[in-house]
Amino acid sequence: MRPRLFLPVLVGLSVAMMSLAAPAQVDSVRFNALKTRLQQLADTYHKMPVPYQRLMSGNSNAVFISSALNRIQPQMLKKGAATRPALAQAIRAATAAATAAAAGTNPTKVNDPSTDLNFSAFAGFTQSETSTGLCGSNAVVGFNDSGSFADTLINGTGGFSFSGVAVSHNRGGTFQDLGPVPPGPNVADFIIGDPVIACTDPSTFYYSQLLASADAGGNPLTGLAFSSSTDGGNTWSDPSPSILKDGFAHSIDKDWMAIDPSNRRRVYVSYTDFDDSGFNVPVPPDAACPNDFRIGVEVVSSHDGGRHWGKPVVVDQICGFADALQASHVVVDSKGMVHVAWVYFNNFPFGPRELRVSGFRSGNKPSAYVVADGIVGGGDTYYLQGEFRDFLGLDFAVDTSGTATDGTLYLTWDDGRDKVIPDLFGLSGTYAFDDILARASVDGGASWGLAPVKVNSDNQPRVGYGHDHYQPGVAVDSRGNVAICWYDRRADSQNFTISRYCAESAGGGPFNNFKVNISPYGPNNGIDGLLNPVYMGDYDGLTTDFTRSSPGFIGAFQVQNSNANPDVRAYSFQ
Repeated sequence: MRPRLFLPVLVGLSVAMMSLAAPAQVDSVRFNALKTRLQQLADTYHKMPVPYQRLMSGNSNAVFISSALNRIQPQMLKKGAATRPALAQAIRAATAAATAAAAGTNPTKVNDPSTDLNFSAFAGFTQSETSTGLCGSNAVVGFNDSGSFADTLINGTGGFSFSGVAVSHNRGGTFQDLGPVPPGPNVADFIIGDPVIACTDPSTFYYSQLLASADAGGNPLTGLAFSSSTDGGNTWSDPSPSILKDGFAHSIDKDWMAIDPSNRRRVYVSYTDFDDSGFNVPVPPDAACPNDFRIGVEVVSSHDGGRHWGKPVVVDQICGFADALQASHVVVDSKGMVHVAWVYFNNFPFGPRELRVSGFRSGNKPSAYVVADGIVGGGDTYYLQGEFRDFLGLDFAVDTSGTATDGTLYLTWDDGRDKVIPDLFGLSGTYAFDDILARASVDGGASWGLAPVKVNSDNQPRVGYGHDHYQPGVAVDSRGNVAICWYDRRADSQNFTISRYCAESAGGGPFNNFKVNISPYGPNNGIDGLLNPVYMGDYDGLTTDFTRSSPGFIGAFQVQNSNANPDVRAYSFQ
């Protein structure tokens, strides 16, 4: 696919490539350290039953990278890999006219697509799964980036990064792609993506992502990496762990992050722990599930801006393989109350799902409420048409506007219960067409109104195929207005090409749908040799100005068109 996309500039590119600087050689010590780390992660991953492996997000990509490294090892450990700076300069010069034509004011380019061919026509060119932070005029977008992994593998001297970052100083009008999030000097560290961005003021931004590491004896560790910027997102610290656990017995996945508006030094990070430490011999005395498998939704917190982290708070947990938990999202209201939402899978994988919400103050035991039940997962439970993964579409927000609606919780999710048809070739034997639903609570999560509200304005046809609407993101701005954005297939009667829609509600009124100005595109999974072939990303966040100095919304998302591989754009609106 890549050569076709750049045919107009191949002549100039080939001339530029013949005058490259001296080729690089991949450091065998670093390469072998990475292989060891990923193999340890893969060993833990493969101890779980296949349905639970499919629940994993960033770690599943890391396991796929492990197998990819085995395939490319002979090429990587000899001279001949081109250095990024030389190729980047050549490609930028050769594609200047083409990329200028694609630039627009809204949506805005986030990553730099001219670097996509730096390393390979087969790998390293996918940006996806985004998170956006906005404080004042400064906006930061974090995203999964296979190009950042290739860059740090070939040109790095320390750890490895699957996380990219871009910064804007004009509220998302233009972005500068900063390349990989620094992985630090330790060759045992691999930051694996699943990005979450938060900020406290125009200078201070935080970035959370998955982490694979090792102790001094080489034993694997799994956890989350926390990076910070104190100059508005221009430069980033080396990562430090917010949580680390034994990588032989745990797999940490699906992080989320929130700042306490009442005390901006307080940072909360939630995640899922896939835990088989109960099978250790001897069984640990504190094992929550002796001689059994455990999945836990947990939260860690810092009261000093990420310098130190407390012990995990268990929000929910299950033992055994009958049910499952995943995809927690944490928010904090204006009074410092912490709320967490997550998906509970009954009779996993094909049973009905629940959405649960827990509220607690720092140091107190969480209490849980069931917000929605009977949820039907979209597609064939795991995959949507085009054979890409989508099974965790939810987002969670709280109103901190200081208006009359302050404290209202909003939960949104994709739900296929309205239209399910037989599909003999699907994993579940059916195909469910998702709609975007939402619910609100004005009493801290204790009650959630009469019924969910359908956000997308179109209706599923009663005969024939329906339309997928999936992966919603939600935010509440300084006016108390609520906005939700999602991927949408309503324009295609065959439910294949993908568009982007948003909707806004003022003061709790109806949602007004509007289309984001992008060209519809087909699924782009399976084209990057560094990624799980069913991966296209599991979420894209929506946010507003955390400082409440101005209203409106901004959110990044993945897009593909005839001139680009999977890239990231940002869309802002009032």
